Amino acid sequence: MCDCELMWLVYLLNNNRFRTSGRCANLNKQVSELEPEDFPCNDNKSPVHICNVSQSMNLTCQYKYLTTKMSGWIHSRNGKFIRELNTDFIDEETNILHFPFCDHGDSGEYICMLTTDYSSLPSINISTHLLVNGPPIVLNQQTEDDGDDLILSVMFYSIPYKFDIQWFLGNISLNGDPQYTITVKNTTVELKQYNVDVATEGFISNLTIHNFKGLASAVYNCKMSNTYGVVVEEVVSRPVNIDLQRLTYCNTSGSINLKCTLHLVGAISVPWIHSNAGETIRSLEGRYINNSNILTIFFCNSQDTGDYTCRWKTDISGQALLEKTSTLSVSGPPFITSHSQSVDKFDTVLSVSFFSQPFPNDPQWQYNNEPVALGSKFLQTTTYSIVQIKQHRVIVNEEGFMSNLTVHNADFGLYKCIVQNKFGQVHHLFTFEQEQNELSTSTTEATTDTTTSQNSPGESIQLTVIIAISSAVFGIVTVGVCIIFFIKRISPKKSASYNNTIPTRNEDKSYNTIDMTTLSNITDNEGDYVEVY
Repeated sequence: MCDCELMWLVYLLNNNRFRTSGRCANLNKQVSELEPEDFPCNDNKSPVHICNVSQSMNLTCQYKYLTTKMSGWIHSRNGKFIRELNTDFIDEETNILHFPFCDHGDSGEYICMLTTDYSSLPSINISTHLLVNGPPIVLNQQTEDDGDDLILSVMFYSIPYKFDIQWFLGNISLNGDPQYTITVKNTTVELKQYNVDVATEGFISNLTIHNFKGLASAVYNCKMSNTYGVVVEEVVSRPVNIDLQRLTYCNTSGSINLKCTLHLVGAISVPWIHSNAGETIRSLEGRYINNSNILTIFFCNSQDTGDYTCRWKTDISGQALLEKTSTLSVSGPPFITSHSQSVDKFDTVLSVSFFSQPFPNDPQWQYNNEPVALGSKFLQTTTYSIVQIKQHRVIVNEEGFMSNLTVHNADFGLYKCIVQNKFGQVHHLFTFEQEQNELSTSTTEATTDTTTSQNSPGESIQLTVIIAISSAVFGIVTVGVCIIFFIKRISPKKSASYNNTIPTRNEDKSYNTIDMTTLSNITDNEGDYVEVY
């Protein structure tokens, strides 16, 4: 009997013609006459994998009938190429593609590319699909006049496809009210996946307000919920629409324009409001050009992350405000927000909290500059954690990460946590000093792929040099000479390994740069002087 387990021999014979004996009873052929088409070995498709938002997932790639070698993974969706995943995401020994934290952007088709040593079959592609479950995502909203009626529409995306829609006026549910008609339809939406616009299946919910012209303007709420969360979208019932992109993206050191347009006679633009995680950060003036309020953000950095609310003052309803919000996501190297260490009997726990956009790779821990071997000696965990970041002098609680390394019977030496994403990396050092028999932390060291100039504003540093020379001549005369040099100069503090020029804004909205020294050992309460004796 000849089956798929004999496929390797078929390809071997195709590459190297030599005589062989034997006959396949089920195929009624000599072994030397076999062709690959004789074997219906369809092993190039695997079932759909499902991952929940924020959970981890492994995609495996194996072809059990032939010896193969991994060459890479391709991520696409509905025929649209999204990205190629290199060895940074792949375990080369097992061909496993690892997702530390699943996100909606990870949904789609993944093709594992394998190579063989057979000329008649140089490569094999294995396809698998990944669906990521999570709360609904609102993509857009609009209002439309339809004679005496007004239609409020909310476009959204949801996996799973089973969800519930409710419309409210205040706290009153409108479902079933004869004055309103609520519909939900399938539609094609554009979803941003790793900065690639992908057309996929979505939904649109319409609230038709009958005889709207006789009603006062109000704010209606569309509540969308599925098994994994609830999202509420506010829609103003006024037959005007503010045109503003809901989701915007910027890379560190890049610039972006937020353009908010309203076609309404008498509308006056007012300053934008920048907020994040419920905290108001600052008010920003835009430029009014042809019915548009344009806000330009130069040299994006992590401090610019958050919601930007465009506001218009109008004569309708007694100087009411119309507003719409765009969420800006700034991608850049990760950075450490805090660190700690604790000892529980025989176990030492080292913890590093950090923020990263986009999602980081799995943090790597090292002991004396060698990767730790996870097992009975070392245990590593990485979880979501609320971290505090400073955005233009405002402390904001943001969703970040915490990586813990539990060391059983910790040895003296150097422990390092390395956090990396596609824009750069940062690492934090812990030292276990043998002399003191206790843990002490070093400063955080950061590296980045972005090359920037190293200019910074001057800081005043006072250096006092005191040289005292004392001598005794014949035990009778003592001559003391004290020379004091006071030198004041303008000079930036230099990091031992990394300085990053980051743009920030003063209160008057003008732009300048500050020098961020990630390795400076001088604390805020230390004086800027050194005494030398």
